[in-house]
Amino acid sequence: MGIITSKAPEMFNVTVIRKVHGKYVWDHFHCHDSFVRNFVKKELKWSFRHTTRPGKKVPVNIEEILTDSFLRFVWTISNFKILAVFLVNSDQTLIYYTAGAEETYAVTGSKQVEVVGKDEQRGFTLMVGVSMSGAVLPFQAIYSGKSPASLPTSAAPSYSKATEDLKFRFEYSKSDNHWSTIETMKSYVTNILAPYFEFHRKNLNLPNQICIWQIDCWSVHRSLEFRSWMAAEYPWIWIHFVPANCTGLFQPCDVGIQRVLKLAVRRSALSSIVDHTMYQLNKGISPGQIPFEKRLPVVRNRSVEWLVNAYEAINNQELVQKVVSLI
Repeated sequence: MGIITSKAPEMFNVTVIRKVHGKYVWDHFHCHDSFVRNFVKKELKWSFRHTTRPGKKVPVNIEEILTDSFLRFVWTISNFKILAVFLVNSDQTLIYYTAGAEETYAVTGSKQVEVVGKDEQRGFTLMVGVSMSGAVLPFQAIYSGKSPASLPTSAAPSYSKATEDLKFRFEYSKSDNHWSTIETMKSYVTNILAPYFEFHRKNLNLPNQICIWQIDCWSVHRSLEFRSWMAAEYPWIWIHFVPANCTGLFQPCDVGIQRVLKLAVRRSALSSIVDHTMYQLNKGISPGQIPFEKRLPVVRNRSVEWLVNAYEAINNQELVQKVVSLI
């Protein structure tokens, strides 16, 4: 059996599970684009299909709105001599536990195209932050639940690297959903954002430096409670909101970072599935009887390694600065 995992120019990289000396192993082989295209079209009668969703409408006066936002940035940066290291953009994104693809091959003309795990809605919220200098801040992952039992355990693969080396924050929402809240936002500022700024203010001997934090205009971010708390606790961190429905145009994390991050998560999730599949095959379970692992404690623990791999994928100064330069 095989799964197409990536495509280079004129070449497919195919993940293959094959039996060698009585055991199943995970291997790769390369085949030309023309071979795959002819095979799936002529032999399988398949065509490549993609799920769709309605796009968000941008404001009619989009140029005026973005110009105003840009000029506010320019005014703040110019008047307070803000270096690139003191400007951070943060963004929340949803990570599904079944991080599969949204496209597959199906018989040409099919009315309904299904993808395994597509209807699985369980996941967690990930807070990602990057600075204009090209640095990537530690992640904050928010899991649904009302106690520490809702979080990945210390036995999760790469847990020590995530918490000790990369300083990730794993937090529970204190509710039945995984959405970010006032409390988790305060935690992000106190434990990740402010320490990052304070480190560089001390390192550059700029103890009174004003810093900019760019976030989208979500209701929690715009709430009087959160803005009042920020003004009282961190008056030197100035919030600049991304205009509504403009995140895909004026927010670095949304424009270029999240796509690379989610691709890395999907690849890591695929690796987990393949490893689990091979383990069961080598135990003698027939391919048709292999279950798809969905137990929450299991996939939640696996998510730690996914996030470590995703962080390493985007922790590239050249990549981040390229994305920031597009704004």
